[in-house]
Amino acid sequence: MLKNNYHTHMKYCNHAVGEVEDYVKTAYELGYLSLGMSDHAPIPLNSMTKEEWDHNYCGQNMTMDTFNIYLKDIESAQKKYPNIKVYKALESEYLRGYDSWYKNLRDKLDYMILGIHFFKDNIGKVLDTYEDLNYNNLDYYYQNMEEAVKTGLYDYLAHPDLFYFDYKDKNGNHTFDDKCIEITHKICKLALKYDLPLEINCNGLHFSSDKENIKNFRYPVYDFWNIAKDYKGLKIILGVDAHNPNLLGGEWILKAKEFCKELNIKYLEKLDF
Repeated sequence: MLKNNYHTHMKYCNHAVGEVEDYVKTAYELGYLSLGMSDHAPIPLNSMTKEEWDHNYCGQNMTMDTFNIYLKDIESAQKKYPNIKVYKALESEYLRGYDSWYKNLRDKLDYMILGIHFFKDNIGKVLDTYEDLNYNNLDYYYQNMEEAVKTGLYDYLAHPDLFYFDYKDKNGNHTFDDKCIEITHKICKLALKYDLPLEINCNGLHFSSDKENIKNFRYPVYDFWNIAKDYKGLKIILGVDAHNPNLLGGEWILKAKEFCKELNIKYLEKLDF
Protein backbone atom coordinates (compact mmCIF):
# COMPACT_ATOMS: atom_id res chain seq x y z
CA MET A 1 0.00 0.00 0.00
CA LEU A 2 1.28 3.50 0.80
CA LYS A 3 3.67 4.69 3.48
CA ASN A 4 2.75 8.36 3.26
CA ASN A 5 -0.46 10.19 2.44
CA TYR A 6 -1.03 13.93 2.49
CA HIS A 7 -4.69 14.14 1.46
CA THR A 8 -7.09 13.16 4.24
CA HIS A 9 -10.55 14.40 5.25
CA MET A 10 -12.49 14.03 8.47
CA LYS A 11 -15.89 14.87 9.94
CA TYR A 12 -15.15 18.60 10.00
CA CYS A 13 -16.02 19.05 6.31
CA ASN A 14 -19.51 17.57 6.79
CA HIS A 15 -19.15 14.99 4.02
CA ALA A 16 -16.54 12.66 5.54
CA VAL A 17 -16.65 10.50 8.65
CA GLY A 18 -14.28 9.95 11.54
CA GLU A 19 -12.18 11.87 14.03
CA VAL A 20 -8.54 12.82 13.50
CA GLU A 21 -7.50 10.04 15.86
CA ASP A 22 -9.47 7.44 13.85
CA TYR A 23 -7.37 8.22 10.78
CA VAL A 24 -4.06 8.41 12.62
CA LYS A 25 -4.71 5.13 14.46
CA THR A 26 -5.68 3.37 11.22
CA ALA A 27 -2.66 4.76 9.37
CA TYR A 28 -0.32 3.70 12.16
CA GLU A 29 -1.74 0.17 12.18
CA LEU A 30 -1.33 -0.01 8.38
CA GLY A 31 2.35 0.92 8.67
CA TYR A 32 2.18 4.49 7.44
CA LEU A 33 5.17 6.65 8.24
CA SER A 34 3.32 9.95 7.87
CA LEU A 35 -0.21 11.22 7.46
CA GLY A 36 -1.33 14.71 6.49
CA MET A 37 -4.64 15.84 7.92
CA SER A 38 -5.98 18.12 5.18
CA ASP A 39 -9.68 18.76 5.58
CA HIS A 40 -11.49 21.38 3.49
CA ALA A 41 -10.53 24.92 4.49
CA PRO A 42 -12.94 27.58 5.69
CA ILE A 43 -14.26 29.85 2.93
CA PRO A 44 -14.67 33.63 3.34
CA LEU A 45 -18.38 34.23 3.94
CA ASN A 46 -18.54 37.32 1.74
CA SER A 47 -16.71 35.80 -1.23
CA MET A 48 -19.85 34.94 -3.23
CA THR A 49 -23.62 35.22 -3.29
CA LYS A 50 -25.81 32.85 -1.27
CA GLU A 51 -26.93 31.23 -4.53
CA GLU A 52 -23.30 30.63 -5.51
CA TRP A 53 -22.49 29.40 -1.99
CA ASP A 54 -25.22 26.78 -2.20
CA HIS A 55 -24.46 25.84 -5.81
CA ASN A 56 -20.80 25.20 -4.96
CA TYR A 57 -21.57 23.13 -1.84
CA CYS A 58 -19.64 25.50 0.39
CA GLY A 59 -21.40 24.02 3.42
CA GLN A 60 -19.02 21.10 2.91
CA ASN A 61 -16.16 23.13 4.35
CA MET A 62 -15.29 23.76 7.97
CA THR A 63 -15.96 27.09 9.66
CA MET A 64 -13.28 29.15 11.38
CA ASP A 65 -14.62 28.02 14.77
CA THR A 66 -14.28 24.41 13.67
CA PHE A 67 -10.80 25.12 12.31
CA ASN A 68 -9.51 25.94 15.78
CA ILE A 69 -10.97 22.69 17.16
CA TYR A 70 -9.46 20.82 14.22
CA LEU A 71 -5.97 22.10 15.01
CA LYS A 72 -6.28 21.07 18.67
CA ASP A 73 -7.47 17.59 17.67
CA ILE A 74 -4.43 17.18 15.41
CA GLU A 75 -2.11 18.29 18.20
CA SER A 76 -3.72 15.74 20.52
CA ALA A 77 -3.19 12.95 17.98
CA GLN A 78 0.42 14.01 17.44
CA LYS A 79 1.09 13.53 21.15
CA LYS A 80 -0.78 10.23 21.37
CA TYR A 81 0.92 8.71 18.30
CA PRO A 82 4.55 9.90 18.36
CA ASN A 83 5.75 7.11 16.07
CA ILE A 84 3.91 8.41 13.02
CA LYS A 85 4.44 11.89 11.60
CA VAL A 86 1.12 13.75 11.63
CA TYR A 87 0.95 16.99 9.65
CA LYS A 88 -1.39 19.94 10.07
CA ALA A 89 -2.78 20.89 6.67
CA LEU A 90 -5.80 22.00 4.69
CA GLU A 91 -7.13 21.49 1.20
CA SER A 92 -8.06 25.02 0.21
CA GLU A 93 -9.80 26.84 -2.60
CA TYR A 94 -8.55 30.15 -3.95
CA LEU A 95 -10.47 33.26 -4.99
CA ARG A 96 -8.65 36.45 -5.93
CA GLY A 97 -8.89 39.27 -3.42
CA TYR A 98 -8.71 37.06 -0.35
CA ASP A 99 -4.97 36.41 -0.13
CA SER A 100 -4.82 37.57 3.50
CA TRP A 101 -7.52 35.03 4.39
CA TYR A 102 -5.57 32.15 2.87
CA LYS A 103 -2.28 33.39 4.35
CA ASN A 104 -3.83 33.45 7.81
CA LEU A 105 -4.75 29.79 7.36
CA ARG A 106 -1.39 28.81 5.88
CA ASP A 107 0.54 30.39 8.76
CA LYS A 108 -0.97 27.82 11.14
CA LEU A 109 -0.14 24.79 8.99
CA ASP A 110 2.70 22.58 7.83
CA TYR A 111 1.41 22.74 4.25
CA MET A 112 -1.65 23.66 2.21
CA ILE A 113 -3.09 21.87 -0.82
CA LEU A 114 -4.73 23.70 -3.71
CA GLY A 115 -7.95 21.92 -4.63
CA ILE A 116 -10.07 23.86 -7.11
CA HIS A 117 -13.72 22.90 -6.71
CA PHE A 118 -14.95 26.31 -7.86
CA PHE A 119 -13.54 29.32 -9.70
CA LYS A 120 -14.53 32.74 -11.05
CA ASP A 121 -15.24 33.39 -14.73
CA ASN A 122 -14.61 36.63 -16.64
CA ILE A 123 -17.63 38.39 -15.15
CA GLY A 124 -16.92 37.28 -11.58
CA LYS A 125 -19.47 34.48 -11.35
CA VAL A 126 -18.36 31.57 -9.17
CA LEU A 127 -18.65 28.32 -11.14
CA ASP A 128 -18.56 24.72 -9.95
CA THR A 129 -15.69 22.58 -11.26
CA TYR A 130 -17.78 19.41 -11.26
CA GLU A 131 -20.84 20.71 -13.10
CA ASP A 132 -20.17 23.97 -14.93
CA LEU A 133 -16.99 23.49 -16.93
CA ASN A 134 -17.04 23.70 -20.71
CA TYR A 135 -15.01 24.87 -23.70
CA ASN A 136 -15.96 28.51 -23.11
CA ASN A 137 -14.85 28.79 -19.48
CA LEU A 138 -12.01 26.26 -19.06
CA ASP A 139 -9.46 29.07 -19.42
CA TYR A 140 -10.84 30.67 -16.25
CA TYR A 141 -10.31 27.44 -14.31
CA TYR A 142 -6.66 27.55 -15.30
CA GLN A 143 -6.43 31.28 -14.60
CA ASN A 144 -7.70 30.64 -11.07
CA MET A 145 -5.06 27.94 -10.61
CA GLU A 146 -2.28 30.17 -11.90
CA GLU A 147 -3.28 33.05 -9.63
CA ALA A 148 -3.34 30.73 -6.62
CA VAL A 149 0.06 29.22 -7.38
CA LYS A 150 1.64 32.65 -7.79
CA THR A 151 0.74 33.52 -4.17
CA GLY A 152 3.30 30.97 -2.95
CA LEU A 153 0.85 29.72 -0.32
CA TYR A 154 0.22 26.26 -1.77
CA ASP A 155 2.49 23.24 -1.57
CA TYR A 156 0.93 20.91 -4.12
CA LEU A 157 -1.97 20.67 -6.55
CA ALA A 158 -4.74 18.17 -5.81
CA HIS A 159 -6.60 16.43 -8.64
CA PRO A 160 -5.46 18.89 -11.35
CA ASP A 161 -7.45 16.85 -13.87
CA LEU A 162 -10.76 17.41 -12.08
CA PHE A 163 -11.74 19.92 -14.78
CA TYR A 164 -12.66 17.01 -17.03
CA PHE A 165 -15.19 15.55 -14.58
CA ASP A 166 -18.22 16.69 -16.59
CA TYR A 167 -16.50 18.87 -19.20
CA LYS A 168 -18.40 19.70 -22.41
CA ASP A 169 -16.73 20.57 -25.72
CA LYS A 170 -18.08 23.03 -28.33
CA ASN A 171 -20.79 20.57 -29.29
CA GLY A 172 -21.80 19.69 -25.75
CA ASN A 173 -19.99 16.34 -25.76
CA HIS A 174 -17.79 14.95 -23.00
CA THR A 175 -14.56 14.66 -24.96
CA PHE A 176 -10.93 15.43 -24.17
CA ASP A 177 -10.64 18.02 -26.92
CA ASP A 178 -7.92 20.43 -28.05
CA LYS A 179 -8.84 22.87 -25.26
CA CYS A 180 -8.35 20.14 -22.64
CA ILE A 181 -4.98 19.26 -24.18
CA GLU A 182 -3.96 22.93 -24.14
CA ILE A 183 -4.91 23.36 -20.47
CA THR A 184 -3.16 20.12 -19.51
CA HIS A 185 0.11 21.41 -20.98
CA LYS A 186 -0.36 24.75 -19.21
CA ILE A 187 -0.91 23.02 -15.85
CA CYS A 188 2.17 20.85 -16.28
CA LYS A 189 4.32 23.84 -17.22
CA LEU A 190 2.97 25.81 -14.26
CA ALA A 191 3.75 22.96 -11.86
CA LEU A 192 7.27 22.65 -13.24
CA LYS A 193 7.91 26.39 -13.04
CA TYR A 194 6.89 26.57 -9.38
CA ASP A 195 8.18 23.09 -8.46
CA LEU A 196 4.77 21.93 -7.22
CA PRO A 197 3.79 18.25 -7.27
CA LEU A 198 0.66 17.19 -9.14
CA GLU A 199 -1.57 14.64 -7.44
CA ILE A 200 -3.02 11.48 -8.91
CA ASN A 201 -6.17 11.24 -6.81
CA CYS A 202 -7.36 7.83 -5.67
CA ASN A 203 -10.81 9.06 -4.66
CA GLY A 204 -11.88 9.62 -8.25
CA LEU A 205 -12.62 5.92 -8.51
CA HIS A 206 -15.53 6.55 -6.15
CA PHE A 207 -17.24 8.34 -9.05
CA SER A 208 -16.23 5.84 -11.75
CA SER A 209 -18.84 3.39 -12.99
CA ASP A 210 -16.07 1.41 -14.73
CA LYS A 211 -13.32 0.67 -12.21
CA GLU A 212 -11.48 -1.81 -14.42
CA ASN A 213 -10.62 0.11 -17.60
CA ILE A 214 -8.20 2.92 -16.68
CA LYS A 215 -9.27 4.90 -19.74
CA ASN A 216 -12.77 5.16 -18.27
CA PHE A 217 -11.88 6.39 -14.79
CA ARG A 218 -13.77 9.59 -13.92
CA TYR A 219 -10.43 10.68 -12.51
CA PRO A 220 -7.52 10.22 -12.58
CA VAL A 221 -8.05 11.13 -16.24
CA TYR A 222 -6.08 8.93 -18.62
CA ASP A 223 -5.61 11.58 -21.33
CA PHE A 224 -4.38 14.17 -18.84
CA TRP A 225 -1.77 11.91 -17.26
CA ASN A 226 -0.71 10.44 -20.59
CA ILE A 227 0.50 13.96 -21.40
CA ALA A 228 1.82 14.85 -17.94
CA LYS A 229 4.01 11.75 -17.69
CA ASP A 230 6.26 13.01 -20.46
CA TYR A 231 7.19 16.23 -18.65
CA LYS A 232 10.71 15.66 -17.43
CA GLY A 233 11.18 16.78 -13.84
CA LEU A 234 7.48 17.01 -13.07
CA LYS A 235 6.76 15.81 -9.54
CA ILE A 236 3.81 13.44 -9.20
CA ILE A 237 2.36 11.96 -6.02
CA LEU A 238 -0.55 9.74 -5.05
CA GLY A 239 -3.22 11.21 -2.78
CA VAL A 240 -5.76 8.93 -1.11
CA ASP A 241 -8.24 11.78 -0.54
CA ALA A 242 -9.71 9.56 2.16
CA HIS A 243 -13.15 10.45 3.51
CA ASN A 244 -13.30 7.34 5.68
CA PRO A 245 -10.45 5.84 7.76
CA ASN A 246 -10.88 2.48 6.02
CA LEU A 247 -9.92 4.02 2.68
CA LEU A 248 -6.35 4.49 3.87
CA GLY A 249 -5.94 0.82 3.07
CA GLY A 250 -8.55 0.52 0.37
CA GLU A 251 -8.55 -1.04 -3.08
CA TRP A 252 -8.63 2.38 -4.76
CA ILE A 253 -4.99 2.84 -3.81
CA LEU A 254 -4.12 -0.38 -5.62
CA LYS A 255 -6.12 0.75 -8.64
CA ALA A 256 -4.27 4.07 -8.70
CA LYS A 257 -0.97 2.21 -8.57
CA GLU A 258 -2.08 0.03 -11.48
CA PHE A 259 -2.98 3.21 -13.34
CA CYS A 260 0.56 4.52 -12.80
CA LYS A 261 2.12 1.22 -13.84
CA GLU A 262 0.09 1.09 -17.04
CA LEU A 263 1.17 4.62 -18.01
CA ASN A 264 4.73 4.15 -16.73
CA ILE A 265 4.33 7.03 -14.29
CA LYS A 266 6.98 7.40 -11.62
CA TYR A 267 5.54 9.00 -8.49
CA LEU A 268 7.19 10.25 -5.34
CA GLU A 269 6.78 8.07 -2.26
CA LYS A 270 7.04 11.00 0.16
CA LEU A 271 7.19 14.78 0.41
CA ASP A 272 9.05 16.96 2.89
CA PHE A 273 7.42 20.00 4.45
